Amino acid sequence: MNILEKRMLESLKNLKQHNITGVKISFEDEGLTGELAQIITSVSMRADVPVAIKIGGAEARRDIHDAMVLGADKVVAPMIETPYSLKKFVEAKNSVYHADEEHDTKFIINIETVTGYKNLFEMMHQEEANQIDGITLGRVDFAGSLGKDRKFCNSPEMLKIAQQIAEIARSYNKKFCIGGAISGDAVDFMRALPQDVFHSFETRNIIFDAKSALADNDINGALTDAMGFELAWMQRKREFYGKISNAEAARIDMISKRYAAQKAMLSKTK
Repeated sequence: MNILEKRMLESLKNLKQHNITGVKISFEDEGLTGELAQIITSVSMRADVPVAIKIGGAEARRDIHDAMVLGADKVVAPMIETPYSLKKFVEAKNSVYHADEEHDTKFIINIETVTGYKNLFEMMHQEEANQIDGITLGRVDFAGSLGKDRKFCNSPEMLKIAQQIAEIARSYNKKFCIGGAISGDAVDFMRALPQDVFHSFETRNIIFDAKSALADNDINGALTDAMGFELAWMQRKREFYGKISNAEAARIDMISKRYAAQKAMLSKTK
């Protein structure tokens, strides 16, 4: 392990005190290579933290296969918008996983557009939905599909949408998760969700148990630590590639500033 991987490992060990349930990585929006997926999975395994992998699309069989080989705890399909896309995801995962191989794996769909939201009830009503374990609301992309920016994520309108998706999840015995723009500003939003079905929430790379984390008096510290893990991981990716895209460079700059500001604020309150 190099210095950055050791920092990631120590960060995960600290985060385990804050009721995290997994590390999330993505072949989709992160664009991970197989080598990078192996690196972060190895670090997570050393910390005894499960890994959730977002695949590149509903039918991304190669990604599903890689998730199986890496021992992913969860396989997440992005941009599920119609009954047909849900059907294709289930068919794809069944073509890779045999019944005995998927015993310890959960299969999750991401609802991240208004189209997926409008079609969710119909999707859950079809037979293939019986093979889905949970629904994640991706708030930033959902806001984008409405022509809104990140500020919309904690709005009353978004809360109503999240509550309605949670109710559908409850009706069909699915676990409900939210992601996107998760920071201290989102805590009141999350506490307003139906707690019996609200299973987890996720930052870019860290998954928290909703019930335990929201009861944590140091939830802002936990979210700051999650930011620190993400920062070390982005720096490790930059080191691996030897170069970095403008989008990733901008995100490192944003997270570095937010992380430093949050650490400074927390130190003043102690």
